Amino acid sequence: MKKVIAIFAVLVLTAGMAYGQNHKATTNQDGTNLEATILQVGGNWNEALQNQEGLNNILGINQSGNRNYARQEQDSRGTGAYDPDNRAYIIQSGNWNEARQNQVGQRNYLRTNQSGNYNFARQDQDPGTSHPQAYSGIITQSGDRNWARQEQGGNAFSAEILQSGDWNWARQEQDGNRNEAEIRQSGNHNEARQRQFGSQSHPDGAGELEIIQSGNHNLARQMQTYDETASFGQIIQRGNWNEAFQNQYGPGSNDATIIQRSSHNYAIQNQTGSSLSATIIQN
Repeated sequence: MKKVIAIFAVLVLTAGMAYGQNHKATTNQDGTNLEATILQVGGNWNEALQNQEGLNNILGINQSGNRNYARQEQDSRGTGAYDPDNRAYIIQSGNWNEARQNQVGQRNYLRTNQSGNYNFARQDQDPGTSHPQAYSGIITQSGDRNWARQEQGGNAFSAEILQSGDWNWARQEQDGNRNEAEIRQSGNHNEARQRQFGSQSHPDGAGELEIIQSGNHNLARQMQTYDETASFGQIIQRGNWNEAFQNQYGPGSNDATIIQRSSHNYAIQNQTGSSLSATIIQN
């Protein structure tokens, strides 16, 4: 049996090496072959906290803006003989942003990039008692006052949120196997939510959800549940003050599309069955 040596270290980096000032950084490590980095160059009054337990994990925080807060939690204990190999990164070059990452399991990847101001991002990867593989969560915020959250619990997930507008809200929840979700918001004051709870039974089929909001004051919600097999749902909102809802209950291979180009529209699609196709276009 491979001998595991527990290592506990606390690393506090000050602004003496940087051009900024009044930064605060703390790293706590307990485990084997762990790597954690905090880089605070330029800017003022940034705070970073890292807590890392387990083995073969990597954490990184890079802050160059002002008054940003970043926190990372990484725990791969209880994964048995599996090689965790988790990676999580936070990059903040804007001001007054907050980013939080919580990673449990193995072979997972997280990244948050905030170049706007007053944004909030949170990412959680927690499989419970199973052994997850290949999680990927990405949040990119270049606008101002956006809110984004990702929650992943299962196997082989991909989730991405891109917010380049202002005052947008986005949330993704995934639990199952082989699901993909994407939200892109370039307008303002939009709300988007995606929920995937099914497990893809076919090895080449993934449940896919996509929301694109380039208008303003739009609302979009999508859900995939049951044992969906290669189902696809898409909502595109280019107008203003629209509402769109998609629900795919399985068992799979369904397609649903809603396109709203004008304003003050309402659309809903419900699919229960297999090999179904539905399209709504509102001009």
